[in-house]
This record gives sequence, C-alpha cells and structure tokens, in this order.
Amino acid sequence: MQVYDAALLKHFGGVPFGATSEDVAKAFGTPDEIENLDSGDGTAAPVWHYWSKGFSLFFDSENGTRLCCVEADNSVILEMLGKKIFHLNENEVKELMHDSGYRELDEENHEWGEKRVTFDDANVDYYFEKGIMVSINFGVMF
Repeated sequence: MQVYDAALLKHFGGVPFGATSEDVAKAFGTPDEIENLDSGDGTAAPVWHYWSKGFSLFFDSENGTRLCCVEADNSVILEMLGKKIFHLNENEVKELMHDSGYRELDEENHEWGEKRVTFDDANVDYYFEKGIMVSINFGVMF
C-alpha cells in the first residue's frame, strides 16, 4: 500500500501546495472523478476525487487552478509530523500538534456524530467518530 508524506502548509505526497493541475496529474494520475464546486463568486473550484486512493484534492481557481487542500480518509497511510497520523487518538493528535508548535485549537461536536479538532495556525481539521480519526483536511489559503 502507498504511503503518502504530508507537511502541514507545504505539501502532500511530495506535491507542493500551489502546484498546477498538470503537476498534480503527473504525480497522482487521472482522478476517478472531477467535481466543480461553486466558490460563491461565480467561479467553479475543481475537486479531483481519487476514491480508489482515499483522498480528494481541491484547487483554487482564482489563482490559476492551484492545489490548495487535501481531504484524506483513514484508509490512506499518511505520515505527518513524523507519525502515521491515522494511528493516533484525539489526545495524541493534540499533543503532537502542540509539541510541533501549533496552538490555535478549536473543537466542535457535530450533530451527525463527528467531532472536529482544528488547528487554525496549521490550517488542518481532524475528524473523529467514537474516538477514532476518520478523516483529515489540510492545506493552505492563498
């Protein structure tokens, strides 16, 4: 199984945030599905879904269709901050983030059962169900 390395605010799978869609296609291949989300200003923001690999890649269309965000589920082997991130529980994630210098913590319990743990200074959201991390969303803001 493929192991993906990620650096908060920097890259996913060796592809830097800000990479063009052409560079993303070279690295990850053709997506299983492409969706265009309304960005609210009349433009469409592409999302490339790699369902078979367990992640989706979001692009900022206002800046030349550049990679800006990744959403991965816990089927992905994701190494972040020196750890296989999906092997960690909520307290371990908070400790790792704090030890890595990230302090802007926000949490929310959603009515559908997920708990979101966000570190705004790292631009990352961790999602937990019944104490188990089910997905992560991270990227950059242009």
